[in-house]
Amino acid sequence: MAVSASVFPIGYTNFEELISAQKVYVDKTAHLPGLVDGDKVTLLLRPHRFGKTLSMSMLATFLEMNYQNPEDRSRQERLFKGLHVFQKEQTFCQKFMGRYPVISISLKSAQGSDFRSALKSMLLMIGQLYSKYDFIRESKKLDPLKIETLKRRIAICENESFDLTKENNLSTAKTIVEDSLKFLNDLLFKEFGLPSVIIIDEYDVPLQKATVNGYYPEMLEVVKALLGNALKDNTNLFRGYVTGCLRISHQSIFTDVNNFKSFGSQDTKFSDFIGLTVQETQKLFIEYGLKNRLQDAIDWYDGYNFSGTDMLCPWSVLNFMEDALDNDPATFRPQNYWASSSGNDILEICMRHPDETDSMRLQNLMEGKPQEIALMEFTSYPDISSDSNFDVFGTLMLHTGYFTKVRDSDCKAQDSEKSKGCNSTSSGSARMLIKIPNQEVRHCFADKANKLFGRNNSQWLHQALDMREAFLAGDVQKAEELVNSMLKYFISLKDSAYESFYHGFLGGVLGMTVTDDIKILSNRESGDGYADLVVKNNRALTAAILELKKSDDDEPLTMERVCKEALKQIDDTNYDHDFKATYRIIHKYGLAFRSKKCRIAKERSSTDL
Repeated sequence: MAVSASVFPIGYTNFEELISAQKVYVDKTAHLPGLVDGDKVTLLLRPHRFGKTLSMSMLATFLEMNYQNPEDRSRQERLFKGLHVFQKEQTFCQKFMGRYPVISISLKSAQGSDFRSALKSMLLMIGQLYSKYDFIRESKKLDPLKIETLKRRIAICENESFDLTKENNLSTAKTIVEDSLKFLNDLLFKEFGLPSVIIIDEYDVPLQKATVNGYYPEMLEVVKALLGNALKDNTNLFRGYVTGCLRISHQSIFTDVNNFKSFGSQDTKFSDFIGLTVQETQKLFIEYGLKNRLQDAIDWYDGYNFSGTDMLCPWSVLNFMEDALDNDPATFRPQNYWASSSGNDILEICMRHPDETDSMRLQNLMEGKPQEIALMEFTSYPDISSDSNFDVFGTLMLHTGYFTKVRDSDCKAQDSEKSKGCNSTSSGSARMLIKIPNQEVRHCFADKANKLFGRNNSQWLHQALDMREAFLAGDVQKAEELVNSMLKYFISLKDSAYESFYHGFLGGVLGMTVTDDIKILSNRESGDGYADLVVKNNRALTAAILELKKSDDDEPLTMERVCKEALKQIDDTNYDHDFKATYRIIHKYGLAFRSKKCRIAKERSSTDL
């Protein structure tokens, strides 16, 4: 029987809509007892697209009461009847299911090019949240003054013409947003006599956007007050849940929040709650007739280590399954879904890092070689620039899903020094071995590298043209400076342990500069062998022959010796044979490479005689 690709919940973040539409749902309800009967305030940290919003929607749906008929749990019975919690946890369900007012808001859309536009977007979100509790306006239990305040706040939130360039309006807007959840919480307590559940999804998105656009202090003040008012010393709070990507220090955001507990990707509890385990993925592929494609999915989308649990990104897995069934299930190739769902600006900034040691660390990661970083604790959302410390890059990219922790079992396979980095500390900072988790994320790096190190980057192209002219002019000093300058930034999927990495680098750089008159030849048969690279100017009748070799170390004498060996190979194999008859000037270059360093030697050409 044919399986329809329409069963996959692409774009669904609302649990009730997903279940009602009979979309695929991987049952995570076994975690509900631990979430509900535990800490008063819980922070859950996971990368983007792992299902945080859907997980919080499921939690909210389970706990939320019927406001018109508080004893009615038919909604939960309909939505959860086939799931673990309803089948195996009846005592828990009787105690908690459908018992509480729930206030749930996602801050993922709270953004703007400046503080006022971002605050305006938050006002609109608050207005939409309040509209869900429209019945409160008709309450007989609430103080009429409170109801009037609610009505005024809703009117302001829904007024798109409310001008935040006026200071009084700006102050009013800040007060409404900062007090919004606590204010609604108190109204619901007065109405029902029950403490509320407050869920704040993607708390750090407005901070990230504020960092990029230059209004972080103002947004920090708002977010800190919003969370603090709702979660700190709130006697009308039953449970609070906050999700995000980045762990910003407790002192900066969650100051003095009582009974607060944070669970990140390296904490054992809830390690398999958000995301797909390998076992869950395997079950999906078997159930939907894609068992033969499971290994492709594992290769491309597995690799995240959440405290020893192998996890896959649901967004990528489900998109691949849907597309495979929509096309040819047997041959459809895995795609890079991550790139289209996450901002990759941090990749470009990281690749522009001017330090050659850190550039080499990034190259090693591209090649699948783990690298050690010192984990950073952020007291604010980090303002990333190309001059940032690599440990800052590494920690941020660990939280956002571009890197993952190397498993302890894999650590033991590394050399002893690297193994020490798995859980050791240095100067008070925890250290960790990290890696790129899978093929999909590695292709994010590669795609960004292709754009950064290609013709579309005018600065890179300008340097390439200068390099070509230096080789054709016989200017060995300038050529060496340009090769070293460009190599410092360059990363590739090719393995730098082999000469082919440097051949690919130089061939790619010079290949951008081809014109009608200027050609680049790679591994072309000439004389008694194959020259690595040849640059020809057919109009000026000038050629440059380049022989590349990888050096065993970067000691100057060693590099010089390797350059001479390359030049000797050019002469011994007569690489210039095919050019002597027609080209007036022939330059011969021997290039020695080691890590991010290059040394170039040149043989005297005919014009030097």
